[in-house]
Amino acid sequence: MLNKYSLEISKIFKYAEEEMFKLKHPYVGTEHLLLSLLKNDLKVKNIASKFNLDYDSFKSELIKIVGCSNKETSFVLYTPLLKRVINLAVDEALEKKENLNTIHLLKALLEEGDGIAIRLLYGMNINLDKMYDELNFSSKSASRHLEILNIGKNLNKLVSDEDIVVGRENELSLIIETLIRKNKNNPLLVGDAGVGKTAIVEELARRINTNRVPECLQNKMIIMLEMGALISGTKYRGEFEEKLTKIINELENNQDIILFIDEIHTMVNAGGAEGAINASDILKPYLARGKIKIIGATTTLEYNKFILKDKALNRRFELIKVNEPSTEETEHILNKVKSSYEKHYNIKLTLKNIKDIVKYANNFIIDRKNPDKSLDILDSLCAMKTVENMNIANINKLESNLEDIIIKKNKMVKNNNFKKALSFYNQEKLINEEISELKNKSIKISENDIINLISRKCNIPIIKRNSINYSNLEKNLNKKIFGQKLAIKKIMNNIKNNKFEKPLSLLLVGSTGVGKTETVKQLCKLLNMNLVRLDMSEYNQNITINRLIGSSAGYVGYDDGAIFDKIKMQPYSCILLDELEKASSSVLNLFLQILDEGFVTNAKGEKIDFKNTFIIATSNVTGNKKIGFMENSINYNDDFSKEFIARFTDIISFKDIDEETIKEYLKENNILDYNIIKDYDYKKKGFRGLDKYLSLKCKTKIKN
Repeated sequence: MLNKYSLEISKIFKYAEEEMFKLKHPYVGTEHLLLSLLKNDLKVKNIASKFNLDYDSFKSELIKIVGCSNKETSFVLYTPLLKRVINLAVDEALEKKENLNTIHLLKALLEEGDGIAIRLLYGMNINLDKMYDELNFSSKSASRHLEILNIGKNLNKLVSDEDIVVGRENELSLIIETLIRKNKNNPLLVGDAGVGKTAIVEELARRINTNRVPECLQNKMIIMLEMGALISGTKYRGEFEEKLTKIINELENNQDIILFIDEIHTMVNAGGAEGAINASDILKPYLARGKIKIIGATTTLEYNKFILKDKALNRRFELIKVNEPSTEETEHILNKVKSSYEKHYNIKLTLKNIKDIVKYANNFIIDRKNPDKSLDILDSLCAMKTVENMNIANINKLESNLEDIIIKKNKMVKNNNFKKALSFYNQEKLINEEISELKNKSIKISENDIINLISRKCNIPIIKRNSINYSNLEKNLNKKIFGQKLAIKKIMNNIKNNKFEKPLSLLLVGSTGVGKTETVKQLCKLLNMNLVRLDMSEYNQNITINRLIGSSAGYVGYDDGAIFDKIKMQPYSCILLDELEKASSSVLNLFLQILDEGFVTNAKGEKIDFKNTFIIATSNVTGNKKIGFMENSINYNDDFSKEFIARFTDIISFKDIDEETIKEYLKENNILDYNIIKDYDYKKKGFRGLDKYLSLKCKTKIKN
């Protein structure tokens, strides 16, 4: 019998049978059906509560009047009256072209007007006429197509049972506790973008579908509403307010609906045209009464900007903070969901793959939050490997051969040459197996695959930088820079030992013209790095810091691009701070933070990562100081603070140009007459201006 009806109605009948067995009655009657409805259906419970009727009171009355039997029965028999009630409910549902529901059953029970259930209700002084009218009203309300269903999305139907949310038990408990409160029952999820606010609400809908929520939340429907859909079509003044008020009335009359507004900060100004009030002002009185339930979600930045400033709106919500999961929690989340990705992509993921994905996502993507960024890397990685291993060319070739063999086989069958046809059939079978093997081949992922994907996404050549041939690099650099072999060796050692946990920071000191700036330029060419050169004489005022990180909100140029935005697009860059001693104190303090933490926050609140950059500064501070030739005897305190100097990875001194270095340079440029430079003061000028001097003295082309 139960197979004829929906799962909801079948459960009602099953629970009615259980009530019969508990009371040891010999049959299932209308009284057992009413017990089942009062215990298991929220709609019936809400209507019955208006007449002071509930499961416990009705069961007590039933036991008091009818009593219980001492004999147990193993048979399930429905009374003729109960069968008539069920048929009456089915007929009404068919007449209205609706699916049979619990309201139909209760109405049919009251319409029949006979049986133990009705007699007991009369004995309890229940006004059955008013209850019947209430059922009719509820039935009409349910049959009307609600406006909110036209513009909203039913999350209960949209969520998939395959998707799961891991590690958010505390947040889910807080949402459920808030929803079942009498007052202030509107939870507001606040957290950074990507931490999983919407996913938590989807998990709540999933739990409602499987009855893993308290009884008062069972059978609830979560409708996701977008402000854009609400405003859409409201051309004239007053249409928006009318539309929103209609939805609020629907929510008040349908307690089974919970409204979910993602990006809820958008309603603060929604509809607030000239002469009109915005959505939040309309909602405030209804939120205070507790008759409608709204779940909101927004980011921390937008909560502070829009909702926190509106004290009246803010106090009507219960704030629930959603924090970014830790590295261990993110790994746990990915391990839980990896099976669904393996099934979708026919790919094999190991525990090491998951650890590597989270590690590289944390190291190289700092402007986004987990688990979103790690899940994004996981999905992109599976897609990339699927494309790489598609074997489309081989499959197409095999399928083409297969078509030819099938044609030949069919031709042999027509000619009754079954021996040859059998041979073609065996070939067909082998090719089909080969095609199936290629299509279903399980793909494995290596650490290099993850590194390649991160490199593409973040524009950082991780593998290339890890495979630098330092001996060749040093050799090629010495060909371009003369007389600085010791300084270049120190630079190479620092690059080799750099772990990219903080930016590699070097301070190159020495007299003018010795090759400090040229060394950095040549190094960038050889490493194929993007060079960002900052002439610090242009940053000698405190206000020039705005050129680096942008202007503060409210100032001219706030929306204009800043120099450090280039680092966001090309993190693998070398920043050359030329003539560092000329920079203002504010600019130096900014770089002190970058050298210490490895990142900086710009005027718009965005983090810019410098961990993959080289920050190389040049300075002539030692040029005017006659302290000695030992590096540790140089005193920088007159130009830089102690804490700033301490932040540099290394300080490298470039020695002054001597006669041997000049001769080496002339020999490299095929100039053998060393007397040509007797009038050139190379000790003071260094290499700067030497090429111009030589071009005037002779016609030899100087090598660059």
